[in-house]
Amino acid sequence: MKLLRKDSCYAIRTLVYIAQQNQSAPISSTRVSEELGIPKNFLRRIFSVLIRLGFLNATEGARGGVRLAKSPSQITVFEIIHGLQGDIKICNAFHGKELCDEQDVCVIMNRIVEIEKLVVREFRKITIQSLIEDGNGPSNRRSRK
Repeated sequence: MKLLRKDSCYAIRTLVYIAQQNQSAPISSTRVSEELGIPKNFLRRIFSVLIRLGFLNATEGARGGVRLAKSPSQITVFEIIHGLQGDIKICNAFHGKELCDEQDVCVIMNRIVEIEKLVVREFRKITIQSLIEDGNGPSNRRSRK
């Protein structure tokens, strides 16, 4: 079972990294790709989604790149995950187009729904800024080595 897809994890790492940089100049996809080890084509798709969601602004041209469109304290992990994946679900059997045949007699469904609500509540509390302050950003990891 995967709660988070790779693109969501990469998007969170990317936003933390960008938030840690000097915002006076845009940051290129090449730089982010090299620093974070994210494949460049995959990163460009993530950039595209983050721009559409309003988390990044893009500047085109030779000195182009991206920068944050919002303060890191205004971007929640929930918004990022929801924007990339949709609803956060632990069990697809309860939420897909084809519901589980045993849904009426399922002994754990109510608990799973409560766990999903708890996960969403917690993800709403986590911001890009709080991740940086917790020392979880890529720049912090490099400095600890």
